[in-house]
Amino acid sequence: MANEYFLQTTLDEVLVTSLADYGKQVTDNVYNANVFLKLLVTKGRKKLINGGASIIRQLVDEKQNNGGFYLGNDTLSTNQTDTLNAVEYKWQNAYEPIQINRDEERQNSGDEHRLINLLETKIKLSELAMSNRLEQALSTPTTGANNLIDLETLVNTGTLGSIAGATSTFWQATVAASGAFATQGLTDMTTNYYAVSGAQMLENPDLFITTKTVFQKFENTRLPLERFQNVTTANAGFESLTFKGKTVTYGNYIGSGLFFGLNTNYVDLVVDSMTDMITTPFVIPTNQTAKVAFILWRGNQITDNRRRNFKLTSIT
Repeated sequence: MANEYFLQTTLDEVLVTSLADYGKQVTDNVYNANVFLKLLVTKGRKKLINGGASIIRQLVDEKQNNGGFYLGNDTLSTNQTDTLNAVEYKWQNAYEPIQINRDEERQNSGDEHRLINLLETKIKLSELAMSNRLEQALSTPTTGANNLIDLETLVNTGTLGSIAGATSTFWQATVAASGAFATQGLTDMTTNYYAVSGAQMLENPDLFITTKTVFQKFENTRLPLERFQNVTTANAGFESLTFKGKTVTYGNYIGSGLFFGLNTNYVDLVVDSMTDMITTPFVIPTNQTAKVAFILWRGNQITDNRRRNFKLTSIT
């Protein structure tokens, strides 16, 4: 009985210590395994916020025009039109379990290295599942409640956050139906790029993401000398080309026939600083002979300037 108690205590200590050691690695691995997450983080668009009831962003919904030119003792207007608005987004939560059952414990008890290897495998499986879950939820509408804001919803004209795009036209992205990429794809990309751009580089789309099929069609339109690869994206382990000198890549869960032109200066992945891929302690459920920990994440994808993004649909 003494040995059994000693082994069980040692086992728990190894699990707790090893899981804590993997904490930072879990965060890096989840973000790095997902092309869209990786690009947002690389561009500095992952924003950590210390909680709160919701995510609030201030907006400017129209230009201010209260000043002017004057001479000598001309009377100056003291009025300032209220051009500010605000949008509110909900926090959303994601989780993935890490479970070691009683049989696995006993098969690996008495050998710390085997137990650590088992835990490594379990964590890797959970990391991959969490990365896939987030990539899918950020890319396309998924079934069920409490999902993230996806690209199809963000780059659209309907309600987003607390503002209805149907009645607030400043809160609409550009959405255009395309067609056969070989005959009109590049024209549509160029037309809609300029439709959402401004004279300053800050106002122009700087990331294009589509499906693998459309990406291949885009690649086929490039002359060999024009197939410039984005070095930053390549170094991150993702395949990409360029358009207007900006990254063109593809995601695993982008909806069929879609092509997004994003201005990442106005697209943020807001994350709760205290729930950023954290791992919880192992606990024993009352109805299972297993120990379970969780990877937890809390955040959402948001924008504060929706009209600087475009989406092409129905590409064949």
